[in-house]
Amino acid sequence: MNKDVYTQALNKLALPVTVVTVGRGGAENALTVSWLCPASFDPPRIVFAADKHHYSVDFLRSTKNFAVNVLREGQQRYAGHFARQAMAHEDKLQAAPHREGTTGAAILTDTLAYFDCEVFELLEVGDHVLVVGDVVDAGVLNEGQGLSTAAGLKYQKAGPAR
Repeated sequence: MNKDVYTQALNKLALPVTVVTVGRGGAENALTVSWLCPASFDPPRIVFAADKHHYSVDFLRSTKNFAVNVLREGQQRYAGHFARQAMAHEDKLQAAPHREGTTGAAILTDTLAYFDCEVFELLEVGDHVLVVGDVVDAGVLNEGQGLSTAAGLKYQKAGPAR
């Protein structure tokens, strides 16, 4: 399989752009995620994919919670901010107004909507981990349309750390 062609085909999919916050009790991180979809209505579940080497995967394994914050049109700045790797002792969440959700994960209060989740299952699939979460709370915070990769945001897999 030609990986360049695979990536080009993936870039034709319009996917939601979200910020997933992970952690509780002051130990938190956040990452931009576009590989996300509903997994079940009953019980309500969400699934997303995260690079298996991403720092937040360790948080998911230990804290067992996360919140999906759905970005709205015009929030490309948030997508870029949370997509970059955090510097040592940096609190990326300081850049966005937020509150603690039911699970303890951060809810970004100026986004479109959120899903507050407890981890149901982590499944390693190649270079990513599928994270399946039980939705324990959800809400619509603002009006508007969701930000999608159709707005020109493209997934790029970072090379391995050296």
